[in-house]
Amino acid sequence: MSKYDPLLQTLLTKENSIWRVHFDQIEKILGIPLPASARKYPAWWSNDETSHSHSRAWLRAGWKTRQVDLHGEAVTFRKITNDVSDSKNTRQVQKPPSLYLHDIPQSIMAALTLRAATNDTSTEKEAITLLKKAVKKTDLLKQANSIRAMTPVGQDYDLALLVRKEREKR
Repeated sequence: MSKYDPLLQTLLTKENSIWRVHFDQIEKILGIPLPASARKYPAWWSNDETSHSHSRAWLRAGWKTRQVDLHGEAVTFRKITNDVSDSKNTRQVQKPPSLYLHDIPQSIMAALTLRAATNDTSTEKEAITLLKKAVKKTDLLKQANSIRAMTPVGQDYDLALLVRKEREKR
């Protein structure tokens, strides 16, 4: 669990697509002071997912920093969209995800985002992993039902016992 998870959770609850916040407000959310470098270097606020745990928090929540005002001690966060993202100097098209998560309820997205932060993956990968597990369980249920369908009427078999016997034969 990252010390920046409270910021991630706060961003997940934001309804607007832009949030201007002062550094002292972020410190209240985190319950700890920001490092001195956050007040000294604009680069601390960069959207670098690879080497900064603080930026991973807002990126995993689906936000990016836009305007950093070191003198006024404030930063603007903007929700990431799947279409066009404006950077400081250029406009670039983001790669669309292979799984669209926009129809998933916010409560489930919050759980997926937290799970992604814990496992150091993306919400998309976590959703895919959980869907694959669900498909495997569905397949197992189908197999069990087909075995039950082949069972003579009035006879019940303990599937766990049958599996154990089959393993013992090997």
